[in-house]
Amino acid sequence: MEHEFSGEVIEWRGPAPYYFVPVPDDDAAALKAAAAAAGHNSWGMLPIRARLGDTEWKTSLWSRDGGYLLPLKDGVRKPQGLDAGDTVDLRLTFVEPARKPAQRKAAKRVPVPRTTGSREPVTDEQLTIVPANEASWQDLQAIFGAGDPARCWCQRFRMLPKESWASEGPEELAARLRDQTACGDRRAQETSGLVAYLDGAPVGWCAVAPRADHARLVRDFRVPWLGRDEDRTDPTVWAVTCFVTRAGYRRRGIGRALARATVPFARKAGAQAVEGYPDLVDGGSVGTLAMFADAGFTEVARPGNRRAVLRVDF
Repeated sequence: MEHEFSGEVIEWRGPAPYYFVPVPDDDAAALKAAAAAAGHNSWGMLPIRARLGDTEWKTSLWSRDGGYLLPLKDGVRKPQGLDAGDTVDLRLTFVEPARKPAQRKAAKRVPVPRTTGSREPVTDEQLTIVPANEASWQDLQAIFGAGDPARCWCQRFRMLPKESWASEGPEELAARLRDQTACGDRRAQETSGLVAYLDGAPVGWCAVAPRADHARLVRDFRVPWLGRDEDRTDPTVWAVTCFVTRAGYRRRGIGRALARATVPFARKAGAQAVEGYPDLVDGGSVGTLAMFADAGFTEVARPGNRRAVLRVDF
């Protein structure tokens, strides 16, 4: 069932602006009912297909105050010259989750490999690294697995005020990452990371996107800013914020290869610089100093004994 309505574009005025269109209460209730009937847990984000003029895209409605907000990404908003206060005509359709047979069929296209625990280093020639929108969502799910990455879904630095893993839940955080990456949509103009494959199997993920898109990084963390005179809202500076290597493939150099790939990826996307913020003690999900140095990054700041800022200027 399609829902058509007119709404006003609103802006969340954080350090990086986000634009939304509130969904009218009646339409929001109908969409929630459709999701419940399809067995979808509608407390979180709601997968939908949206249409604005001649532009159609898949995204997820954000649950707020008992209703829903439609995120209006720049790839849709800017070509049509829309800004806060403008009125738009929209059509929304709930995207029903795939049935189990379809899921089994999709799994056959990318066989799940046996992980032998090999520690043999991989070379760049053995890996295929692609923008995330050229990977499937099933591949990204396989990389994140069931541990901490599948609790955070690479949203640590992107959360809005008062949000947390617990308050938002893994389903909503996963939906946000799916929207940010546009997985499976090769025509997408924007994507926020890279996916690595080894012998056809998805084995690694790296998040790289405009620094200003990371609301919590801009708002709460001192690491990028201490001792530096930086415009926090500069959209031309990109940030490498997360690495995930699939269980069974770790300590083989996949993260290093992804770090190297971030430089041409950011440059091609129009960035004028790209930064990384490694943990000097254990690396963790943000990467190690050696990874970034190997990728050609240069240290520009050390805001403490544990963290550093490394950067490549184009």
